[in-house]
Amino acid sequence: MTGADLLALVKKQPIAFACGLLALLCGVALYFRSDAVDEAQRLFEEKDKESQKIALNARHTTGLAEQVQEIQAGAKQLESRLVHAGDLANNLQFFYRLENETGVKLIDVRQNSLPTPKANAPKTLFIPVSFSLTLQGSYAQVWAFIRRVETGPHFVRFDRLTVSKLEGAGRSEAGVGAGLDQMNAVFTVELLGTP
Repeated sequence: MTGADLLALVKKQPIAFACGLLALLCGVALYFRSDAVDEAQRLFEEKDKESQKIALNARHTTGLAEQVQEIQAGAKQLESRLVHAGDLANNLQFFYRLENETGVKLIDVRQNSLPTPKANAPKTLFIPVSFSLTLQGSYAQVWAFIRRVETGPHFVRFDRLTVSKLEGAGRSEAGVGAGLDQMNAVFTVELLGTP
């Protein structure tokens, strides 16, 4: 087929030739732009996920101011329940106040030294502040003291607790006296605090 025959065929069927040429050009364009479709699909999915997150955030912003106030009130309450390791007088005053309220006799109360942090350990906001106590009193007084420590204003964890009957308690010259239920309690308690 010569160029003149091809030109005669184009003139005879111009619409079919134009459609064929257009289909060929579209095929070439699709071949070279096929990666753009994948890229456009990926961008669409990213934008769709982002719009879903924004819609979800917008839906959850209702009542956000009240929730912030509740969290701040909870943080203040938490702060008020913490002991400060360096504030020895106030820390011990808690136990002396309980001594007066329950009627036990504090033989020994002391704040133990803080444990040394491990090397390369992350800094913590809260630490356990340990106290060692020895007290004497009746069975009811000792348990009232322990219960008051446990249900008091601080976060508490008992480490060791030994309760024993006080030797020779209640003996008088006439024999057995009124103080037979005298107990001795030795325990270590940790209060949640800040360094």
